Amino acid sequence: MGYARFKGRKPFERASKIAHSEILNNPDVQAFVEGCTIPSEPEGGDLENLQKPLPTPIPRIETVIAVDGGMSEAAVRREFPSASITFMTFGPLLLDLKDLSALDDQPFIGPEDMARLKNLTRFNLSVPTKAVRAKGASRFSEGVRKTIHEFLFGKQKELGTALQWLLFRGWLPRSQMQTWDVPRCPSTNNCTSGAFRFEHGGPTEISCGNCGQTVLLSDALRLYERIDDEQGAGGIMSYLLTTLEQLVIVNIIRTLLGLKQSTLREVLLIKDGPLAFFGTAAPLHRPMRELMTFLADKDAGEPLVCLVGLEKSGAFVEHAMLMEPKLKPGHYLQFTNQYIYRYILPGDPNGEAYGHNTYYGSKLVFKSPRGDVFVATIPLIDPAVRDRFENIQNGAEVLNVVSELRCSMYDQALVPIVLANKLVSLADFPSSEILAKFVRSKVSTC
Repeated sequence: MGYARFKGRKPFERASKIAHSEILNNPDVQAFVEGCTIPSEPEGGDLENLQKPLPTPIPRIETVIAVDGGMSEAAVRREFPSASITFMTFGPLLLDLKDLSALDDQPFIGPEDMARLKNLTRFNLSVPTKAVRAKGASRFSEGVRKTIHEFLFGKQKELGTALQWLLFRGWLPRSQMQTWDVPRCPSTNNCTSGAFRFEHGGPTEISCGNCGQTVLLSDALRLYERIDDEQGAGGIMSYLLTTLEQLVIVNIIRTLLGLKQSTLREVLLIKDGPLAFFGTAAPLHRPMRELMTFLADKDAGEPLVCLVGLEKSGAFVEHAMLMEPKLKPGHYLQFTNQYIYRYILPGDPNGEAYGHNTYYGSKLVFKSPRGDVFVATIPLIDPAVRDRFENIQNGAEVLNVVSELRCSMYDQALVPIVLANKLVSLADFPSSEILAKFVRSKVSTC
């Protein structure tokens, strides 16, 4: 790594223009590259046999709720050492299918028509990213943890309640509810205490008997593993945002189950991105998978929940775009282990199922009758069966409604996701610059 420029009077240290020759002539490098393989493109016959026509369902979905979020990092101090805060905004957008259908019959769409579609509830969270100590904290990492905990169990208690409901399996009878362990004390690297057990109805904060510091229920996300007092907390932000988005979904499910269970079957929940928990929050996929299994027979023996995660980018989307000319309208292709590890990602087709420790749904690609291609994740009835469409919860109706929500503004776009993104996304300009000026005018020095 070359030297950087700090004072502006000297040039950057530039990289060598001939050092690559040492790499190209190295026999170990040559042997390594020659031994590598990449996934191949599916044969035409294989793709033909794998595609299946989408069944015709009985339509029952009346409402769509799309959940999306955005974040922007604002610099408190640009000079060295740099300091920054990350601002997040996310939430669910509710859309009535009748309102959307009515727009198709109108020659002109007025502002009042669009206002009916923009029924959004916003959540806002500010988190220290680097070299910023939150109020009441003795160190950077403690400030990050307490900020997240206060947001979940102080400012937005419904999301904290949803987290508890998920961790302790609140949908079960009290005698069958489970506990959740934080594996070690997150307060200091020198403390070796653990694990700390939280349970339904118990406190959300536990004092460590060894170091005396506080262990928080929000530490169940294990974000503390990626927070460093010197390097900052930039590595946790994407994990935190996608977890919060899914807690919104959990809260909606919990609320509808408590109010009127049958209503849940009439709502399509759409998450922007796959149905999975990544990074340190990955263990949350287990209770989420159990929740999906619990709901799999609650509608007179049929699945009660209609939930889908839709992807905009990544290896699966790139593969779907490559296969688009060969996909038939109105057909789906389910991504089995064999297909994924042969044509999309390197891996062992006979090994553990793809996403077994992150996903709580099954991936597939669907081409709508209009020709739009979507990569979707939908929960399974039986998590152990991943190669049968009949095992996907309300898959036919979910995909039929998704195809009706198409938006012509962008490639493979959906109206609720586009609207939600417009309302919660934070642009690099001017949002980031305005937020940066705001924090610089408010933050004080030690």
